[in-house]
Amino acid sequence: MKILVVDDESIIVESLVEIIRSYGDFQVEGVLSGPDAVAMVEKMGGIDLLITDVVMDRMDGFALRDTLRASHPLVEVIFVTGYDLSDYAANVGGATILAKPIQSTAILQEVHRLWEQIEGLGAGSVQPTPATAIFATPTSTSQLIPIDRPAPMPAREEDLRNLVQKQGFTGQLDQFQLVDIIQMCCMSRRTGRLRVSHGVESGVIYLKEGNMTHGIAGQLRGEDAVYQIISWDVGQFTFEYGLEPDEQTISLGWEHLVMEGVRRRDESGASDTSSLSEAERSLAGKIIGDYEVVRKLGEGEWGETYEAIQASVRRPVAMKVLRANLANEASFVQEFVADASIKANVQHPSIISVFEAGQAGGLYFYTREYIDGATLADYQAQGAVIDDQTALRIIRVVAEALSYLSQGKVPRTLLNAKSIYLSSDGRPRLANLAQLKHEPEAAVQREIQELSRIVSASMQGAVGASHGMRALLSRMRIDGSGGYLSYGALLQAVKALEPNVVPVEAFKMNERDRAAIKAVDDAKKRQKRSMIYSTIGIFLLFWIVATAVYLKFFRGASFVTNELVEIPAGEFLYGTEGKKINLPAFWIDKYEVTIADYAKFLKALESNPTTNYDSPDQPKGKTHIPRDWDRFYTKAKSGKTFEFAPINLDTPIFNVDWYDAFAYAKWAGRRLPTEQEWEKAARGKNGRTYAWGNDFDVKKLNSSVDYNPDPRKVGDKDGHNRWAPVDKHPGDTSEFGVRNLTGNVAEWTASTERVMGFDTPIIRGGSFRLPDYELTRRRTDLLQEQSQLSLGFRTVSDTPPSK
Repeated sequence: MKILVVDDESIIVESLVEIIRSYGDFQVEGVLSGPDAVAMVEKMGGIDLLITDVVMDRMDGFALRDTLRASHPLVEVIFVTGYDLSDYAANVGGATILAKPIQSTAILQEVHRLWEQIEGLGAGSVQPTPATAIFATPTSTSQLIPIDRPAPMPAREEDLRNLVQKQGFTGQLDQFQLVDIIQMCCMSRRTGRLRVSHGVESGVIYLKEGNMTHGIAGQLRGEDAVYQIISWDVGQFTFEYGLEPDEQTISLGWEHLVMEGVRRRDESGASDTSSLSEAERSLAGKIIGDYEVVRKLGEGEWGETYEAIQASVRRPVAMKVLRANLANEASFVQEFVADASIKANVQHPSIISVFEAGQAGGLYFYTREYIDGATLADYQAQGAVIDDQTALRIIRVVAEALSYLSQGKVPRTLLNAKSIYLSSDGRPRLANLAQLKHEPEAAVQREIQELSRIVSASMQGAVGASHGMRALLSRMRIDGSGGYLSYGALLQAVKALEPNVVPVEAFKMNERDRAAIKAVDDAKKRQKRSMIYSTIGIFLLFWIVATAVYLKFFRGASFVTNELVEIPAGEFLYGTEGKKINLPAFWIDKYEVTIADYAKFLKALESNPTTNYDSPDQPKGKTHIPRDWDRFYTKAKSGKTFEFAPINLDTPIFNVDWYDAFAYAKWAGRRLPTEQEWEKAARGKNGRTYAWGNDFDVKKLNSSVDYNPDPRKVGDKDGHNRWAPVDKHPGDTSEFGVRNLTGNVAEWTASTERVMGFDTPIIRGGSFRLPDYELTRRRTDLLQEQSQLSLGFRTVSDTPPSK
């Protein structure tokens, strides 16, 4: 059945297309307007079902239906709308109407009914069995598709046989049983590599003419690896045709391996889980309703919190899962859901939003925005210091958020350092403090005083702050009329400081303010005297001098000189299906472009401003200064930490969007690589899984295996929690000598793909951020003007470098 989804909200279109595709073998497309729909129908050669919004610009849903039926009279229609259509019965004409926010159960039941009707099937086919949606709230920008995602229709043996007969194929383990896939590949005498991913775990099984010859799963090899892979019930699989291993570790027949693997899996599933470790009980890698759980973030009063991906809209979320012992008590479940509900009704740009609550697989949960950053409590634990500008932003954002909660008389928990987040882009956010329990509300002045203490602690007592900032923090701690009696008054003071943090004239300080500042200065002087007395000694003095020399001349220095590596002309195996592609010779950067490299580009633009390097479609007025450039460039020059990770000038450049990468490459007399060029440079001529070969080794790359946003934890597997200098990890080197293509930062390419009506850049390579570093990985989730901490680039040349 051919289905077309039309809505002027892209998130609705994307969600409905994904949900319907996961349900059955339908051809489903989506567009954002009526005229685009008419063109798409002609491209598809007609459609069977139109799912359309009613109120849209340029052409409403009724007009679209009439236009399509003029040439395709048998088209069935489902209207989705957020409006009351009771006065438009004649226009509706008996079609199904579904109200927004759309319940996926309802849309799938209607699609199933019309499918049976169109195909002439009898009623009674398998119906969707969704997770239960408890509530769902709209985000600030669009209507949210609820969490209830149905299980797919059971795959028939014919569907599986057709899939396996393809030269290469891929799919989800909730569509097909892994054991069935393995058996069908063996019975069909296939030769190639079956790759299976299960959360952060992955494994491969090699087959030659239907016999399993080699298996890898983490540290396991041979039969044990196959048994481990067979035990995975969720994840993704890909079959790459014709690939053979470098070694043979399996001698048993495939029938024995499958039977033994199933036996072990069943025994493991039936065993008592009380003896399992915390890591083994973790939900990482599992699918809960519409969510793919990535990793555990922490735990609190109600239970554990995980990072997860909402599959229907491909967005990261934080998922709070109710602890199992509490989920057995109805009163706790009701309180948990009610608490999530009151949080979901809080809508403020400075407060972290709660999206929805639900139940699936016996687990109760709710989801909220995922903040890639850390709390001020984390900063304090790490000993990291925030500057005046960051402190001002925090005070303003928290004051605005608390004022909103107070005006709405929202019951809330007390403010503390764990409540205030700093995201990776430097934006402060306040945790959702709303709660069901009605506790005595903290007085406004008490909250302002607590905010002052939190910010001061994050500035190391505000000793190094400007006079203006110290005056503000001091006055925030004063009781009575000498202090701030309202959030409005505090915000006025912040506004006076924001244009320039330094001048004392921004405040009218009273005697108590001056006394407080003098007390801090006196404490600082006493501290210095004490330190001098304790550091007398020739050896210690020598150490101080040596350290100073190191800091001044070496710590922030750049030692890497980027060079071009030749990628010779000829064929190579491209993509998961191993397609042979021929490319001419080209030269690519050996290393990712570094902070030092990019600084030269910005310096050149500063001395000679020009738009000659800009992409033709770059927005007017855009500069090429990365987000937070002044902050992280200063840290890199002195070899200090940024976002809890050490950086220097040899760190790969980050926070650059596609337009920045394009301009840099053109300034350097080069260009960005196409994704085919990037893949050949990374995988070599024979299609390696990783730059060094086909077996994963965590020690060879800067991966996400030990990435943790908690600043108190560092990378204990590869030595880096975030970025690594581009010359580190020599094991991550391709056969041509190109470095860090498997890990460190992902990279922009020149290639694009049409996604939801936009030509979206293709991103290649793994990074320290996401648990996927196989070199066939490709992403199209960012537009040209977006950037990330874990995204950089490298350049290519069509001519050899000059000697």
